[in-house]
Amino acid sequence: MKLIKEICHDSHIKCEQYVLRKASRALVFNDKNEIAILNVRKHNYYKIPGGGIEQGENVAAALAREVKEEVGTDIEILGELGVIIEYYNSVEFMQISYCFVAKVKGEIKPPKFDAAEIADGFALEWHSLDKAIALFRSLTPTDYRIMYRTERDLAFLKEYKKERI
Repeated sequence: MKLIKEICHDSHIKCEQYVLRKASRALVFNDKNEIAILNVRKHNYYKIPGGGIEQGENVAAALAREVKEEVGTDIEILGELGVIIEYYNSVEFMQISYCFVAKVKGEIKPPKFDAAEIADGFALEWHSLDKAIALFRSLTPTDYRIMYRTERDLAFLKEYKKERI
């Protein structure tokens, strides 16, 4: 899988000190060619569906589980898009996101958000690729972690658009 972006705002990184988290994410398209995105209303940002790979899980299984929870559907993975690496320097945290393109497979049911996601006001939305890019570009987060999530997901969307041209 190719590297899409490595996000680091400090040139003096000592990776061996970082806590590592691996995650799977997908641009999930419905039959109208719209992309699923999550509006996190409490913190005023958007995110691409996906999340952490649990112990004993492979990348594809984690993706299927996360999308089922956050989007409410099974998916068919259409392909790999690449990898994004994030270094959260102030908290010595590193995340590797494996990015895929997928389509809805079967019926879409209501998402099954966990208690924290419900408290954060998660809401599923469907948008065209250009509208999704515009929504992510319109954000100006000040929170450290949200800044990284926004940059990561915008890079993911722009890479997909670039690959289609």
